[in-house]
Amino acid sequence: MADDIEIASAPNWALLVTAVAATLISILGFFGNLLTILALPYSLRLRNAATWFVVNLAFAEGMFCVTILPMSAAQLFHLYVAQKPLITSGCKVFVFLRYVNIQAELLSIAAIAVNRCILIAVPKKYPKIYTGAKTVLIITAIWVVSIFIMLIPLLEIYGHLGYNKETKECDFVGDGNEGPRKLFLGLGFLLPCAVIIASYSYIFYKARQSSVKVQARRNNSLNSTANGDLRNSRPAEGLRSRDIRIARTIGVIFLAFLICCTPVSIVHYLYKKLQTPTLLLLLHPLYWAQYCINIFIYVFMNRQYRDAYVNYISRWWPDFRELSRRNFKWKEEPTSDSGRRASRAHTPSSVVKFAARKTSKNSLRSPNDPSGTPKNDGKAGTPMLSDTRI
Repeated sequence: MADDIEIASAPNWALLVTAVAATLISILGFFGNLLTILALPYSLRLRNAATWFVVNLAFAEGMFCVTILPMSAAQLFHLYVAQKPLITSGCKVFVFLRYVNIQAELLSIAAIAVNRCILIAVPKKYPKIYTGAKTVLIITAIWVVSIFIMLIPLLEIYGHLGYNKETKECDFVGDGNEGPRKLFLGLGFLLPCAVIIASYSYIFYKARQSSVKVQARRNNSLNSTANGDLRNSRPAEGLRSRDIRIARTIGVIFLAFLICCTPVSIVHYLYKKLQTPTLLLLLHPLYWAQYCINIFIYVFMNRQYRDAYVNYISRWWPDFRELSRRNFKWKEEPTSDSGRRASRAHTPSSVVKFAARKTSKNSLRSPNDPSGTPKNDGKAGTPMLSDTRI
């Protein structure tokens, strides 16, 4: 029941290496995606539609790590020891779960790409389009569509799932009929990829256009300032760097997905001509790596997500924040993680403000003021202006 693996003539060392890789990736991917699921919503400033799509993506990948990879590792270890498949009767459920997770992952990436695209194209309408209820509806639709597509071959309405005796793998089965496999490949893989590529092409175009406009306004501002005309020297406006940063992060995740999936897909498609079971087997750790590398992409490419991880871990390990700063030279966003300004915690109450204002007025009285006028003697009891952190 290994994940798309032809194992008829694969050597034992390749089986062992792939089994160990499946185990390690399963553990690393589970904890990494679990941290994403917990840390990002914990940050109040990140509770938006894009973050919930990222959390849904992490959930799909985490499910893959706790269902498909352990079963694949068990199958490979059993093949290494006993030289025969562990079980073949559960192949239909195995293939169903695998393809549902893959499709949910791709649809989640597509949803994030469309989300960033709409934010950049129509920013004023974005809050009305991505309300909380609509975001939940979109995430629900991702899983419903993924499950519905794979229910068709699972119920044998069109196509069949099971153990293929010719290739010794769990996948689509049939008498040489590749129609169902190609159809579901187009619906579950090629269509979301086309949406993602189109969305990021538009985002790249708008980002480039915004950069040109910002540079032109900046040049006009410098020319106006040099000529003494300050009316046109307002700051240039463009796409928010935070939005571009999130879009770039998800774009890199999609690129990593293609890098991980393309080699094994090509070798599998050409397997009848190549007949390289060892190469196909050893390419699967690269394919599985996509389920554990996203957290590293978030950490190194997006400061907001990195701060969310650091803040959440620091909740349980107080020294982690300082440790991460010292070892990785990372800096946090100017705004605190809770969404409140850091200075707000030090803002004095209205009583202290009034007392400080009264003290300031008394201290500014001239020497000609009539006698009896209260003066600031600097004694304790009335807060000085310097004692308040405004």
